[in-house]
Amino acid sequence: MDIGMIRGLGTVVVLVAFIGLALWVFSPKRKNDFDEATRLPFADDDQARERKAQDSSRSDQS
Repeated sequence: MDIGMIRGLGTVVVLVAFIGLALWVFSPKRKNDFDEATRLPFADDDQARERKAQDSSRSDQS
């Protein structure tokens, strides 16, 4: 096994990891978690709390 083969295998491992991460990030199951994370900086804001309550009530009704 020479250095070219090792580099090629390393490239394949990184490519597989990248594809797996991309699938995990763009999974529809994770959308709610990421939407909640985007609102974290505003968690102390009263309007954000109200918006979160409205969003959760809408999702409960669906």
